Amino acid sequence: MHAQESRSAAELQADLQKANAEIQNLKRELERSRGNTAAPAATQAAAREEAVESAAAPATQTLDSVVVRSRRQLEKLHDVPVSISVVSGSELAREQASDFEAITKRLGNITFNQNNTRGSSLSVRGLGRRGFTETQDPSVGLIVDGVPYGLAQLGNFDFYDVQSVEVARGPQGTLQGKGASAGAITINSKGPSFTPSADLELTYGQRETVLLKGALGGPIVDDLLAWRGSFVVNNQRGYYTVGDDTGKELDTMYNRNRVSARTQFLLTPSADFNAKLSVDIQPRAAQLQNGLTNFTEVPLRYANGTVVDPSGTGNRSRLNRSWFANRSFNYDTFINSVERDGRVYQNETQGQIASSNGAVAELNYNLNDTHTLTSITGFRQYSFQARNDEGTPFDISKLGGGSVFYNQTTQEFRLTGKPSKLVDYQTGLFLMRTEDEIESRSSYGADAGAWFANNAQYATLVGSAGNNVGAGRSLATDALSGLYKWGEQYVKTFSKAIYGQANVHLTDDLTVTAGLRIGTEARSTTQLNNLRNLGYGAALNPVSVRVDGNGGSTSLGGFNSVAYTTANVANGTAGNLAGSNSAAQLAQANAIAQKYYGVATYAELSAAQKAQVAAAKAIRASQIGTLINQVRSDYKDQLHSAVLSPKYRINDDITAYASWQYGEKSGAALVVNGIPTTVKPERTNAYELGVKTFLLNKTLTLNADVFLMDIKNYQQTVVAVDDFATQDNIRNGIANPTAYTSIQGNVAKVQVSGVEVDAAYNGIPFTSFRVAASYNDARYKDFKNAGKPSELAYLSNPFIDRSGDRLGEAPFWTANLSGEYRRPVLGDKVFHASFTTAYIGRTNTDELISSYAWVPDHATTDLAVGLGHHKGSYDVTFVAKNAFNDTAHEKGWASYTPYPYPRWYGIVFSGRL
Repeated sequence: MHAQESRSAAELQADLQKANAEIQNLKRELERSRGNTAAPAATQAAAREEAVESAAAPATQTLDSVVVRSRRQLEKLHDVPVSISVVSGSELAREQASDFEAITKRLGNITFNQNNTRGSSLSVRGLGRRGFTETQDPSVGLIVDGVPYGLAQLGNFDFYDVQSVEVARGPQGTLQGKGASAGAITINSKGPSFTPSADLELTYGQRETVLLKGALGGPIVDDLLAWRGSFVVNNQRGYYTVGDDTGKELDTMYNRNRVSARTQFLLTPSADFNAKLSVDIQPRAAQLQNGLTNFTEVPLRYANGTVVDPSGTGNRSRLNRSWFANRSFNYDTFINSVERDGRVYQNETQGQIASSNGAVAELNYNLNDTHTLTSITGFRQYSFQARNDEGTPFDISKLGGGSVFYNQTTQEFRLTGKPSKLVDYQTGLFLMRTEDEIESRSSYGADAGAWFANNAQYATLVGSAGNNVGAGRSLATDALSGLYKWGEQYVKTFSKAIYGQANVHLTDDLTVTAGLRIGTEARSTTQLNNLRNLGYGAALNPVSVRVDGNGGSTSLGGFNSVAYTTANVANGTAGNLAGSNSAAQLAQANAIAQKYYGVATYAELSAAQKAQVAAAKAIRASQIGTLINQVRSDYKDQLHSAVLSPKYRINDDITAYASWQYGEKSGAALVVNGIPTTVKPERTNAYELGVKTFLLNKTLTLNADVFLMDIKNYQQTVVAVDDFATQDNIRNGIANPTAYTSIQGNVAKVQVSGVEVDAAYNGIPFTSFRVAASYNDARYKDFKNAGKPSELAYLSNPFIDRSGDRLGEAPFWTANLSGEYRRPVLGDKVFHASFTTAYIGRTNTDELISSYAWVPDHATTDLAVGLGHHKGSYDVTFVAKNAFNDTAHEKGWASYTPYPYPRWYGIVFSGRL
């Protein structure tokens, strides 16, 4: 056996020498054609990595240098004077890591805030979480194949045929693309090559998983035109099910139904010019990635003893009403259904239909021996449509949810130069235009009136209606049935920036990096809400509703009557005709009397009957709310980014650096309660001290840094008083009537400090390990107007002071540990096994910092074990994701979202020609 291993090792060593020769050819080609600086960097890194992986020989290997593209130059990770991590495409592929949820487990101090396709976001150092808003820039930039994405959700699809993924921490923007205030993640696809290749991978797994990946490429015309085509088909049934109240299974939650494809062409007509064109498409496909909600038992009383739900608008009160309680689905079925039997009960959830496609054209010109000009033109489209449910199988919400139709166009010109040994630099111009149309929909079914009524309204209509119960039930049905409210936002931006960064080599060992970015942002948001269908209850409309924040209103044609309040019901005036009513309005009132009570005129109704009409009108008015008639908000500003970073090479194995990074995140324009509102720009100063080392004869790479980030006007979801809802609560006599709405806003000051460590060890034969660990202390330093979480709603002060508290979604500790064992066996075969464990410390999932939203520390582990040919011509691998079935979650005040990806395992068959 030892001799067999020796022969196999010798063969693998020959492969390594061949790969190294290919790398040298790439270097010589790069010298001839210094355009397209990004592609050769990635190509070299991939070739080195493949060579090292192939050479899993008994002798101890040394780590090769890692080349990154975030610097847009061929610089070693060891020499980059900022905190940065990189993971290769092969590391991702070995355990089927193909989306943000999986990729971020393999990079240091970056987390994925799970939501549906529209609402997810990325955080670096605990900064960056965002809600469902398209008016806000992401704090963590996303750059895919050289093109910055204006919305993070453009990346919420499968990534495939990946060369490498990098995360740079701290403000970015002086080297390329769009600025980012917390960090940036860069994803690089494998590019076309003149070497023919063909790869195919097929995965079968639990929950009817079929995952097919392929890539094919090579020369079309030798030394002139090459191509590469790649695709992925991903189908998987979700773990959780959706069912109606009869027990019929309708669908599964967090299923996968994705198809993506990309075609690239590389043109190299001369040594001084090359061009690459890439076109990709991800067609519209439906997935259920919203509505996975486990409803929990809400406490009956707050900590001070007051009743939590005195008005009866909570789930317990609603579901125990006779309207719902006599059906097969009841409160006991509703509570903890996901935890109990893995099922949610809904009838209108139709999933999210999402698509994305785009094109990139990259041109590279060698102007002379020292300067290269690059042009990158990008276009991207994205669409998202949701059909949501309120969480029951009853006919309440119909066509609920929203839609997003987004497109962006970017143009970047970049000049890279090295005029002397003293200095090298990069400078550029960046332009970006985005257009975003966001729709919102609210439509109601026959059960909606009974659902949205408060206890008093329901009692008047049904519960205590006596002989009028038939009319009351009809009024409750017609109050909202068929009503369709539609809203739209048009968000437009135009970004311009110039940037530059230079490395000044003062000595062979001392280099100072300095960069500056100056940009302008012009943004506008136009919002409107109207009624598309009045449904069956048009005669119950209010007289008019507000259409802006300045007192403007529009007529809805309803008749004037005394409002429904408990006091007016008690004194017998609720529903009485009031003020002036036109002949048309009186005709509407009389029509109601005839339809529901069989009398000729409204005046013939009794006080109890008029109170029923008033209750139905109140239910309808509360759901119509405020209508907005083309209110526009504008924002313009000049933004800056800067970096100053000296580094000193102590010796060939140790480099120390210090850095100051400054970044500004654009403010925003939005409309709140019909009033144009702006959000202030976010300003970040980041300070860092770090060291990057090669140790133990270069078998250990150890990079570490300490950092401090001061952020002013930190952008996150905040709360503002909802004027309309508050007045509605006052009219209905609701205790604690002040209502709030979540909006994009600013926190005066946030500070994050911590330590980061990235290490890789390759000193054990056949074995390699990587670890990325971090400690973050992310706190609100000045946040006196924070919203109240649900359990503190009884407090009289409308806001609470969160100064000094930790941010939500910002754990103290995170760590990612991965390892791989590769050993030649059976002659030309390779046995391989790998794992990745992602640990997240105790964290709060609520931006309001609810005590019910803490998730305990937990870890998820992915495993892979396989056997294949040493040249990769075939391989069979067993993969287990979330192998130990980590499903940690918060307790939840009224509900929580379970972790959507329990344990999964499958078999991967792959081959290469």
